[in-house]
Amino acid sequence: MKDITNIDDLRALARRKVPRAFFDYADSGSYQEETLRANRADLQAIKLRQRVLVDVSERNLATTLVGQKTAAPFALAPIGLTGMQHGNGEILAAQADDEAGIPYTRSTMSNCSSEDVAQATRKPFWFQLYV
Repeated sequence: MKDITNIDDLRALARRKVPRAFFDYADSGSYQEETLRANRADLQAIKLRQRVLVDVSERNLATTLVGQKTAAPFALAPIGLTGMQHGNGEILAAQADDEAGIPYTRSTMSNCSSEDVAQATRKPFWFQLYV
């Protein structure tokens, strides 16, 4: 595959390159996948309006989330067992979020320890805790 132009291309590439158990885990949802289907339907219903020749040099997405200044109005959600896809997946994701100025949320089901993630990043991160 030379060009990746959409999420279906990425899924096809992953299906070929990632061990089946790991791909199936990342490509599925929990239980009967009702929330997964609802989320996909909601996202597909969003239509972006293309606008050209609009000056975007002064755009600013910065905001505050739970008292924390962030470069954009979102955070990386916890992704369990990211290490199945890449050994240091949580660390790499936390570093990317750190660079982007958005919060990282470490999953309870992470392969990397909180200490390892903290050592590899410059700022605190959020943590998903199952009680």
